[in-house]
Amino acid sequence: MRKLFIPSKENGYKPLLLRKIALVAYTVILLIVNTFGGFLGIPEAMASTITPSNIINLTNQQRAAAGLNTLSTNAKLSAAAQAKANNMFEVQYWDHFGPNGETPWMFITQAGYTYVYAGENLAKGFRTAEGVHEAWMASPTHRENIMSNKYKEIGVAVVEGNLLGTDVILVVQMFGNQTNEIFSLPPTVKSEVTPTPKPVVKETGEIKSIRIINPKTGELIDDANVNIKGETSNVSGAYSVEITNSDEVVGETSSSTPTWEFDKVSDWEEGEHSIQAQIKGEDVKSETVTFTIDSTPPEIKKESIAVRKTETSFELKLVGSTDITELKLVTGDKTFDLEVAEDGTATLNIPIEDIGKTSVLMASDVAGNIYEIDISEYFLEGDEEEATTGTSNLLLWLKNMVGTTDGISLSIIIFVFILLSVEVYVYWRKGKLGKNAGELFTVGAWWLIILVGVFKGFSGIVS
Repeated sequence: MRKLFIPSKENGYKPLLLRKIALVAYTVILLIVNTFGGFLGIPEAMASTITPSNIINLTNQQRAAAGLNTLSTNAKLSAAAQAKANNMFEVQYWDHFGPNGETPWMFITQAGYTYVYAGENLAKGFRTAEGVHEAWMASPTHRENIMSNKYKEIGVAVVEGNLLGTDVILVVQMFGNQTNEIFSLPPTVKSEVTPTPKPVVKETGEIKSIRIINPKTGELIDDANVNIKGETSNVSGAYSVEITNSDEVVGETSSSTPTWEFDKVSDWEEGEHSIQAQIKGEDVKSETVTFTIDSTPPEIKKESIAVRKTETSFELKLVGSTDITELKLVTGDKTFDLEVAEDGTATLNIPIEDIGKTSVLMASDVAGNIYEIDISEYFLEGDEEEATTGTSNLLLWLKNMVGTTDGISLSIIIFVFILLSVEVYVYWRKGKLGKNAGELFTVGAWWLIILVGVFKGFSGIVS
């Protein structure tokens, strides 16, 4: 093993894994994986940080930084985004409007979302959620959607497939508002000229105060990492605010302005919290604010999912957790609602002709947490009338765990970098660095070219 990795007398101070034949082998592997990975069944999405939650978090961080309201996740909008993505893959187009008259509003309405304001952002070919978000923010029209004060809710779908001959990750972001209410920043106070008042005798004085403005009492929050925000009155200079939860101190923050913000760093526990803010060292306390954290999505018991094919339809049966408030099946560009009984059971008959290539179950709870599971394989035609969940889920899991294009590429890059670093260190210790500078330069140049080539693919297109 030493001959493979470390320069030594045994290998002539040339590790076998950094010789020319090894570099050729690495190059061939990268070429096969990145060029023919789709034919070999190697998925790209596993190494990606593009997830609906990541996209939503980045969107809300951007809005909060600008003083806008954050958007709550809506299951209907998520279903609409999934249906739109499925439709683009099935019909093969890349646009807000499809060749058969498809519009964003059609998918939103079909998902059962009655909107007053609605919008859509699209992206494809990106590898990271940050890349998607930055590209949207660099585009005036997409930025307008993300920063609009008209929206209250959001839904995102991230789907991988072959679009117009290329394997891509497709991101659909839907915005909506079911009311006429829009968010407005506090109006700027304008100074007005008033008549000189008649002299009166009045008392003067000031009262220090502190209050919590976020979260609000009774609020149900699906983000366990929520920050506590507040403001003070008649407090000058730097001060510290101590936060207690049910009379137990959880931390403090400092500020020198009338506003302050407390980041707990760790997540708040699930359940109800009663918090209070106090100016440290003074008997100035806020009113108690009680809120509830519910960041755990509902679940669907995988072993309970069963699909039975009849002459005209598929019969879907499943059991989910009792906290499910909405359950939808998005298959192709169609969305079906499932009624969930008190015991969590749900059934649905779907006409065979309505089954699309991609079928996703989406369950949500009252806090807006969403659970998704791809059940496309349950509708594959075969000799058996009923699909057993255990086998299907195991095969799907194994398929996803085989590896990814990006994962293989980055693994080789990191592996060669480690080998190269070890070799440089050993040559330096042995006093052979100068003699082997040319060879090290060749390997380093090869590594740099491969690195640039791989990361050049971390880009995409927005629409």
